[in-house]
Amino acid sequence: MSVSRLNVTASNGNLSRLICPAAVLAVVTLAWVNLPAALGDGTMPTKVTATDVQRFTVYHSPQTPGCTHGVGCWLMPGGTLMVSFHQATGPLSGRPHAPKEILNRQSWPPQGNFAYDMTGLIQQVITLASSDGGHTWEQVSSEPWHSCMNGFNCMAEVGLPDGTVLRGAQGQYLPFYDVPQTGYVQRSTDLCQTWSSPQVFMDADRFITFPKRLRFLKDGRLVMTGGYGPRDRNSRPWTGTLTPAMWISTDQGQTWSAPIVVLPTAEEGISLTEECDFAELPDGRLLFVSRVAKSTRWQSILEPEGDTFRLVSAAQSTLPYSGHPEMLWAREGVALHLATTGIDWTADAGQTWHDLGIGGTHYYPRSVQLPGGRIFCVSHRGGDDPYGEGAPDEEIVGLTFRLQVEE
Repeated sequence: MSVSRLNVTASNGNLSRLICPAAVLAVVTLAWVNLPAALGDGTMPTKVTATDVQRFTVYHSPQTPGCTHGVGCWLMPGGTLMVSFHQATGPLSGRPHAPKEILNRQSWPPQGNFAYDMTGLIQQVITLASSDGGHTWEQVSSEPWHSCMNGFNCMAEVGLPDGTVLRGAQGQYLPFYDVPQTGYVQRSTDLCQTWSSPQVFMDADRFITFPKRLRFLKDGRLVMTGGYGPRDRNSRPWTGTLTPAMWISTDQGQTWSAPIVVLPTAEEGISLTEECDFAELPDGRLLFVSRVAKSTRWQSILEPEGDTFRLVSAAQSTLPYSGHPEMLWAREGVALHLATTGIDWTADAGQTWHDLGIGGTHYYPRSVQLPGGRIFCVSHRGGDDPYGEGAPDEEIVGLTFRLQVEE
Protein backbone atom coordinates (compact mmCIF):
# COMPACT_ATOMS: atom_id res chain seq x y z
CA MET A 1 0.00 0.00 0.00
CA SER A 2 1.32 3.42 -0.94
CA VAL A 3 0.60 5.99 1.73
CA SER A 4 1.83 9.56 1.59
CA ARG A 5 2.81 11.70 4.54
CA LEU A 6 1.78 15.23 3.92
CA ASN A 7 2.06 18.83 5.01
CA VAL A 8 -0.08 20.47 2.35
CA THR A 9 -3.53 22.00 2.61
CA ALA A 10 -6.38 21.24 0.23
CA SER A 11 -7.58 24.16 -1.83
CA ASN A 12 -11.04 25.53 -1.16
CA GLY A 13 -12.09 24.24 -4.55
CA ASN A 14 -11.72 20.68 -3.30
CA LEU A 15 -14.03 21.09 -0.31
CA SER A 16 -17.31 20.49 -2.10
CA ARG A 17 -15.89 17.33 -3.65
CA LEU A 18 -14.83 16.01 -0.27
CA ILE A 19 -17.98 17.01 1.60
CA CYS A 20 -20.78 15.85 -0.69
CA PRO A 21 -20.19 14.71 -4.29
CA ALA A 22 -23.91 14.26 -4.92
CA ALA A 23 -26.99 14.56 -2.73
CA VAL A 24 -28.46 11.21 -3.74
CA LEU A 25 -25.13 9.42 -3.38
CA ALA A 26 -24.71 11.03 0.04
CA VAL A 27 -27.92 9.53 1.41
CA VAL A 28 -27.33 6.08 -0.08
CA THR A 29 -23.72 5.86 1.05
CA LEU A 30 -24.49 7.03 4.58
CA ALA A 31 -27.13 4.34 5.00
CA TRP A 32 -24.82 1.68 3.63
CA VAL A 33 -21.58 2.58 5.34
CA ASN A 34 -22.50 3.89 8.77
CA LEU A 35 -25.48 1.79 9.77
CA PRO A 36 -25.64 -1.85 10.92
CA ALA A 37 -27.09 -4.52 8.63
CA ALA A 38 -28.71 -7.81 9.61
CA LEU A 39 -27.10 -11.12 8.70
CA GLY A 40 -28.13 -12.19 5.23
CA ASP A 41 -29.90 -15.46 6.11
CA GLY A 42 -29.92 -15.25 9.90
CA THR A 43 -27.15 -17.80 10.41
CA MET A 44 -24.38 -17.15 12.90
CA PRO A 45 -20.72 -16.96 11.85
CA THR A 46 -18.61 -19.71 13.40
CA LYS A 47 -15.20 -18.64 12.15
CA VAL A 48 -13.91 -15.21 11.25
CA THR A 49 -10.45 -14.48 9.89
CA ALA A 50 -8.69 -11.32 8.77
CA THR A 51 -7.16 -11.12 5.31
CA ASP A 52 -5.06 -8.58 3.43
CA VAL A 53 -3.79 -7.04 6.68
CA GLN A 54 -1.73 -3.86 6.18
CA ARG A 55 -0.17 -1.47 8.69
CA PHE A 56 1.29 1.90 7.75
CA THR A 57 2.08 5.43 8.83
CA VAL A 58 -0.59 8.03 8.08
CA TYR A 59 1.18 11.10 9.50
CA HIS A 60 4.24 12.14 11.47
CA SER A 61 4.82 15.52 13.05
CA PRO A 62 7.29 17.88 11.33
CA GLN A 63 9.52 17.52 14.39
CA THR A 64 10.94 14.59 16.35
CA PRO A 65 9.92 13.30 18.80
CA GLY A 66 6.45 13.71 17.38
CA CYS A 67 3.50 14.68 19.54
CA THR A 68 0.34 13.61 17.69
CA HIS A 69 -2.52 11.88 19.50
CA GLY A 70 -6.23 11.80 20.33
CA VAL A 71 -7.38 10.49 16.94
CA GLY A 72 -10.81 10.75 15.35
CA CYS A 73 -12.10 8.91 12.28
CA TRP A 74 -15.34 9.10 10.33
CA LEU A 75 -16.86 8.90 6.85
CA MET A 76 -18.40 11.80 5.00
CA PRO A 77 -21.44 11.31 2.76
CA GLY A 78 -20.10 9.86 -0.47
CA GLY A 79 -17.44 7.82 1.33
CA THR A 80 -14.59 10.30 1.88
CA LEU A 81 -12.50 9.04 4.80
CA MET A 82 -11.62 11.61 7.47
CA VAL A 83 -9.01 11.55 10.24
CA SER A 84 -8.34 14.22 12.86
CA PHE A 85 -5.84 14.46 15.71
CA HIS A 86 -4.05 16.85 18.07
CA GLN A 87 -0.52 17.98 17.36
CA ALA A 88 1.91 19.94 19.53
CA THR A 89 5.22 21.38 18.36
CA GLY A 90 7.71 23.81 19.86
CA PRO A 91 10.57 23.89 22.33
CA LEU A 92 11.37 20.56 23.96
CA SER A 93 12.38 22.27 27.21
CA GLY A 94 12.28 25.64 28.92
CA ARG A 95 8.66 26.51 28.16
CA PRO A 96 6.39 28.31 30.69
CA HIS A 97 3.81 26.61 32.89
CA ALA A 98 0.15 27.41 33.32
CA PRO A 99 -0.85 29.34 36.46
CA LYS A 100 -0.93 27.14 39.54
CA GLU A 101 -4.64 27.77 40.20
CA ILE A 102 -5.51 26.49 36.72
CA LEU A 103 -3.33 23.41 37.07
CA ASN A 104 -4.87 22.64 40.46
CA ARG A 105 -8.38 22.99 39.08
CA GLN A 106 -7.52 20.68 36.17
CA SER A 107 -5.77 18.15 38.44
CA TRP A 108 -2.90 18.55 36.01
CA PRO A 109 -0.18 17.57 35.29
CA PRO A 110 -0.38 13.89 36.27
CA GLN A 111 2.01 12.82 39.02
CA GLY A 112 3.36 16.37 39.07
CA ASN A 113 5.29 15.78 35.83
CA PHE A 114 5.39 19.21 34.19
CA ALA A 115 6.39 17.68 30.86
CA TYR A 116 2.62 17.08 30.47
CA ASP A 117 1.87 20.82 30.74
CA MET A 118 1.42 21.93 27.10
CA THR A 119 1.47 25.64 27.90
CA GLY A 120 3.69 27.59 25.50
CA LEU A 121 3.54 25.09 22.62
CA ILE A 122 2.00 25.41 19.16
CA GLN A 123 -1.10 23.25 19.38
CA GLN A 124 -3.28 22.35 16.41
CA VAL A 125 -6.15 20.05 15.51
CA ILE A 126 -5.23 18.69 12.09
CA THR A 127 -7.83 17.13 9.81
CA LEU A 128 -6.93 14.89 6.87
CA ALA A 129 -9.13 13.55 4.07
CA SER A 130 -8.70 10.57 1.80
CA SER A 131 -10.76 9.87 -1.31
CA ASP A 132 -9.09 6.52 -1.99
CA GLY A 133 -9.70 4.60 1.22
CA GLY A 134 -6.59 5.75 3.05
CA HIS A 135 -3.96 5.25 0.33
CA THR A 136 -3.22 8.97 0.09
CA TRP A 137 -4.20 11.95 2.21
CA GLU A 138 -4.59 15.69 1.95
CA GLN A 139 -4.78 18.12 4.84
CA VAL A 140 -8.05 20.04 4.78
CA SER A 141 -7.81 22.06 7.99
CA SER A 142 -5.54 23.09 10.83
CA GLU A 143 -7.29 24.53 13.87
CA PRO A 144 -5.07 26.40 16.35
CA TRP A 145 -5.86 26.06 20.04
CA HIS A 146 -3.99 26.48 23.30
CA SER A 147 -4.23 24.76 26.67
CA CYS A 148 -2.17 23.19 29.39
CA MET A 149 -4.06 20.00 28.50
CA ASN A 150 -3.09 17.65 25.66
CA GLY A 151 -6.44 17.46 23.86
CA PHE A 152 -10.07 18.53 23.86
CA ASN A 153 -11.90 16.76 21.03
CA CYS A 154 -11.34 14.49 17.96
CA MET A 155 -12.79 11.25 19.32
CA ALA A 156 -16.45 12.32 18.87
CA GLU A 157 -17.00 13.30 15.24
CA VAL A 158 -19.52 12.30 12.59
CA GLY A 159 -20.50 13.36 9.08
CA LEU A 160 -24.19 14.30 8.77
CA PRO A 161 -26.22 13.58 5.60
CA ASP A 162 -26.02 17.23 4.44
CA GLY A 163 -22.20 17.27 4.64
CA THR A 164 -22.00 19.02 8.02
CA VAL A 165 -19.45 17.68 10.49
CA LEU A 166 -20.71 17.41 14.07
CA ARG A 167 -18.21 17.06 16.88
CA GLY A 168 -18.23 16.75 20.64
CA ALA A 169 -15.65 18.79 22.54
CA GLN A 170 -14.59 19.06 26.16
CA GLY A 171 -14.57 22.71 27.15
CA GLN A 172 -13.22 21.84 30.60
CA TYR A 173 -9.91 21.13 28.84
CA LEU A 174 -9.83 24.70 27.48
CA PRO A 175 -9.28 26.77 30.65
CA PHE A 176 -7.77 29.71 28.70
CA TYR A 177 -10.95 30.24 26.63
CA ASP A 178 -14.36 31.77 27.31
CA VAL A 179 -16.26 28.58 26.50
CA PRO A 180 -18.52 26.40 28.65
CA GLN A 181 -16.30 24.46 31.02
CA THR A 182 -18.05 21.19 30.19
CA GLY A 183 -18.76 19.01 27.19
CA TYR A 184 -20.55 20.54 24.20
CA VAL A 185 -21.18 19.97 20.49
CA GLN A 186 -20.22 22.12 17.50
CA ARG A 187 -20.95 22.06 13.77
CA SER A 188 -18.79 22.76 10.73
CA THR A 189 -20.11 23.30 7.21
CA ASP A 190 -16.67 23.84 5.63
CA LEU A 191 -14.93 20.57 6.45
CA CYS A 192 -13.61 21.49 9.90
CA GLN A 193 -12.14 24.87 8.95
CA THR A 194 -14.56 26.82 11.15
CA TRP A 195 -16.95 25.79 13.91
CA SER A 196 -20.25 27.04 15.32
CA SER A 197 -20.65 28.33 18.84
CA PRO A 198 -20.64 25.65 21.57
CA GLN A 199 -23.96 23.96 22.32
CA VAL A 200 -24.18 22.45 25.80
CA PHE A 201 -26.33 19.31 26.00
CA MET A 202 -26.67 18.91 29.81
CA ASP A 203 -27.12 21.42 32.64
CA ALA A 204 -23.62 22.87 33.07
CA ASP A 205 -24.44 24.32 36.49
CA ARG A 206 -25.05 20.85 37.91
CA PHE A 207 -23.02 18.49 35.74
CA ILE A 208 -19.83 18.22 33.75
CA THR A 209 -19.87 16.02 30.63
CA PHE A 210 -17.30 14.17 28.54
CA PRO A 211 -18.50 13.38 24.97
CA LYS A 212 -16.40 10.57 23.46
CA ARG A 213 -18.27 9.00 20.52
CA LEU A 214 -20.91 9.99 17.96
CA ARG A 215 -22.64 7.21 16.02
CA PHE A 216 -25.79 6.74 13.93
CA LEU A 217 -28.35 4.11 14.77
CA LYS A 218 -29.87 2.17 11.88
CA ASP A 219 -33.11 4.18 12.23
CA GLY A 220 -31.20 7.43 11.60
CA ARG A 221 -31.06 8.69 15.16
CA LEU A 222 -27.76 9.96 16.47
CA VAL A 223 -26.14 8.67 19.67
CA MET A 224 -23.42 10.34 21.68
CA THR A 225 -21.58 8.28 24.29
CA GLY A 226 -19.30 9.36 27.10
CA GLY A 227 -19.91 10.19 30.72
CA TYR A 228 -21.01 12.81 33.19
CA GLY A 229 -20.29 13.71 36.79
CA PRO A 230 -21.31 16.23 39.45
CA ARG A 231 -20.14 19.80 38.94
CA ASP A 232 -17.34 20.96 41.22
CA ARG A 233 -16.16 24.48 40.46
CA ASN A 234 -12.80 23.87 42.12
CA SER A 235 -11.78 20.64 40.41
CA ARG A 236 -12.79 18.30 37.63
CA PRO A 237 -14.29 14.85 38.26
CA TRP A 238 -11.99 11.99 37.57
CA THR A 239 -12.17 8.21 37.51
CA GLY A 240 -14.68 6.87 40.02
CA THR A 241 -17.02 9.86 40.03
CA LEU A 242 -18.26 9.56 36.45
CA THR A 243 -21.31 7.76 35.11
CA PRO A 244 -20.93 6.16 31.65
CA ALA A 245 -23.91 7.19 29.56
CA MET A 246 -25.43 7.83 26.16
CA TRP A 247 -27.57 10.64 24.77
CA ILE A 248 -29.94 10.40 21.77
CA SER A 249 -30.74 13.06 19.18
CA THR A 250 -33.60 12.84 16.68
CA ASP A 251 -32.71 16.08 14.89
CA GLN A 252 -29.08 15.62 13.79
CA GLY A 253 -27.61 16.85 17.05
CA GLN A 254 -29.67 20.00 17.57
CA THR A 255 -31.22 18.68 20.78
CA TRP A 256 -30.40 15.74 23.03
CA SER A 257 -32.21 13.40 25.39
CA ALA A 258 -31.53 13.06 29.07
CA PRO A 259 -28.58 10.74 29.77
CA ILE A 260 -29.19 7.00 29.60
CA VAL A 261 -26.92 5.07 31.96
CA VAL A 262 -25.04 2.27 30.18
CA LEU A 263 -23.34 0.65 33.18
CA PRO A 264 -24.65 0.43 36.76
CA THR A 265 -23.01 2.88 39.13
CA ALA A 266 -23.66 0.81 42.24
CA GLU A 267 -21.31 -2.06 41.46
CA GLU A 268 -18.90 -2.40 44.36
CA GLY A 269 -15.18 -2.53 43.74
CA ILE A 270 -15.19 -1.00 40.26
CA SER A 271 -14.09 2.52 39.37
CA LEU A 272 -16.06 3.79 36.39
CA THR A 273 -14.81 6.03 33.61
CA GLU A 274 -16.46 7.95 30.76
CA GLU A 275 -14.81 5.69 28.17
CA CYS A 276 -17.40 3.43 26.58
CA ASP A 277 -18.55 2.49 23.09
CA PHE A 278 -21.20 0.29 21.48
CA ALA A 279 -22.17 -1.72 18.44
CA GLU A 280 -25.80 -1.89 17.37
CA LEU A 281 -26.88 -5.50 16.91
CA PRO A 282 -29.21 -6.61 14.10
CA ASP A 283 -32.16 -6.85 16.53
CA GLY A 284 -31.70 -3.24 17.67
CA ARG A 285 -30.02 -3.96 20.99
CA LEU A 286 -26.83 -2.12 21.86
CA LEU A 287 -23.75 -4.04 22.99
CA PHE A 288 -21.67 -1.70 25.15
CA VAL A 289 -18.10 -2.25 26.26
CA SER A 290 -16.76 0.07 28.98
CA ARG A 291 -13.34 0.84 30.36
CA VAL A 292 -13.11 0.33 34.11
CA ALA A 293 -10.03 1.54 35.96
CA LYS A 294 -7.44 -1.18 36.57
CA SER A 295 -9.81 -4.00 35.64
CA THR A 296 -10.87 -6.11 32.71
CA ARG A 297 -13.57 -4.55 30.57
CA TRP A 298 -17.20 -4.50 31.58
CA GLN A 299 -19.94 -5.02 29.03
CA SER A 300 -23.65 -4.36 29.03
CA ILE A 301 -26.74 -4.77 26.87
CA LEU A 302 -29.33 -2.04 26.31
CA GLU A 303 -32.56 -2.91 24.56
CA PRO A 304 -35.00 -0.56 22.80
CA GLU A 305 -37.90 0.68 24.90
CA GLY A 306 -40.13 3.07 22.98
CA ASP A 307 -37.98 5.96 21.82
CA THR A 308 -35.25 5.25 24.37
CA PHE A 309 -33.16 2.30 25.63
CA ARG A 310 -33.14 0.32 28.85
CA LEU A 311 -30.14 -1.27 30.53
CA VAL A 312 -31.00 -4.99 30.89
CA SER A 313 -27.70 -6.68 31.76
CA ALA A 314 -24.14 -5.88 32.79
CA ALA A 315 -21.21 -8.12 33.64
CA GLN A 316 -17.47 -8.23 33.75
CA SER A 317 -16.05 -9.11 30.36
CA THR A 318 -13.24 -11.45 29.37
CA LEU A 319 -11.73 -8.59 27.34
CA PRO A 320 -8.55 -7.40 29.07
CA TYR A 321 -7.81 -3.95 30.42
CA SER A 322 -6.82 -1.33 27.84
CA GLY A 323 -7.54 2.28 26.87
CA HIS A 324 -10.74 3.60 25.33
CA PRO A 325 -12.84 0.75 23.84
CA GLU A 326 -13.56 0.94 20.12
CA MET A 327 -16.57 -0.99 18.81
CA LEU A 328 -17.59 -1.60 15.20
CA TRP A 329 -20.47 -3.55 13.75
CA ALA A 330 -19.21 -5.14 10.52
CA ARG A 331 -21.47 -5.93 7.58
CA GLU A 332 -20.21 -9.52 7.74
CA GLY A 333 -22.44 -9.95 10.81
CA VAL A 334 -20.04 -9.64 13.73
CA ALA A 335 -19.21 -6.96 16.28
CA LEU A 336 -15.54 -6.04 16.61
CA HIS A 337 -13.76 -4.77 19.70
CA LEU A 338 -10.50 -3.04 18.81
CA ALA A 339 -7.83 -2.27 21.42
CA THR A 340 -4.10 -2.32 22.07
CA THR A 341 -4.52 -5.81 23.52
CA GLY A 342 -6.01 -7.27 20.34
CA ILE A 343 -8.94 -7.22 17.95
CA ASP A 344 -11.77 -9.55 18.97
CA TRP A 345 -15.09 -10.49 17.39
CA THR A 346 -18.39 -11.75 18.71
CA ALA A 347 -21.43 -13.14 16.92
CA ASP A 348 -23.49 -13.78 20.06
CA ALA A 349 -23.86 -10.33 21.60
CA GLY A 350 -20.68 -10.59 23.63
CA GLN A 351 -21.35 -13.95 25.27
CA THR A 352 -18.12 -15.17 23.69
CA TRP A 353 -15.21 -13.25 22.22
CA HIS A 354 -12.68 -14.58 19.72
CA ASP A 355 -9.25 -13.15 18.93
CA LEU A 356 -8.94 -12.22 15.26
CA GLY A 357 -5.27 -13.13 15.45
CA ILE A 358 -3.68 -10.05 13.88
CA GLY A 359 -2.44 -8.28 17.01
CA GLY A 360 -3.75 -5.10 18.53
CA THR A 361 -4.02 -1.49 17.52
CA HIS A 362 -2.00 1.37 18.91
CA TYR A 363 -3.42 3.77 21.52
CA TYR A 364 -7.04 5.00 21.47
CA PRO A 365 -8.16 3.48 18.14
CA ARG A 366 -11.02 4.62 15.91
CA SER A 367 -12.43 2.59 13.03
CA VAL A 368 -14.90 2.52 10.13
CA GLN A 369 -15.87 0.02 7.47
CA LEU A 370 -15.23 1.46 4.03
CA PRO A 371 -17.74 1.18 1.16
CA GLY A 372 -15.78 -1.70 -0.39
CA GLY A 373 -15.87 -3.70 2.86
CA ARG A 374 -12.34 -3.08 4.11
CA ILE A 375 -11.99 -2.19 7.81
CA PHE A 376 -9.92 0.95 8.39
CA CYS A 377 -8.54 1.63 11.86
CA VAL A 378 -6.43 4.57 12.97
CA SER A 379 -4.65 5.15 16.29
CA HIS A 380 -1.48 6.81 17.57
CA ARG A 381 1.80 5.11 18.29
CA GLY A 382 2.65 5.91 21.89
CA GLY A 383 0.37 6.42 24.86
CA ASP A 384 -0.71 9.20 27.18
CA ASP A 385 2.76 10.67 26.90
CA PRO A 386 4.61 13.75 28.18
CA TYR A 387 6.17 16.26 25.78
CA GLY A 388 9.84 17.01 25.38
CA GLU A 389 13.27 15.46 25.25
CA GLY A 390 13.20 11.71 25.71
CA ALA A 391 9.42 11.46 25.12
CA PRO A 392 8.12 8.67 22.87
CA ASP A 393 8.03 9.50 19.16
CA GLU A 394 4.28 9.56 18.55
CA GLU A 395 2.79 9.21 15.07
CA ILE A 396 -0.59 8.49 13.51
CA VAL A 397 -0.75 4.93 12.21
CA GLY A 398 -3.27 3.02 10.11
CA LEU A 399 -4.39 -0.59 9.99
CA THR A 400 -6.61 -2.09 7.29
CA PHE A 401 -7.96 -5.59 6.77
CA ARG A 402 -10.88 -7.55 5.39
CA LEU A 403 -13.06 -10.08 7.17
CA GLN A 404 -13.64 -13.56 5.88
CA VAL A 405 -16.58 -15.32 7.52
CA GLU A 406 -17.55 -18.99 7.62
CA GLU A 407 -21.10 -19.82 8.69
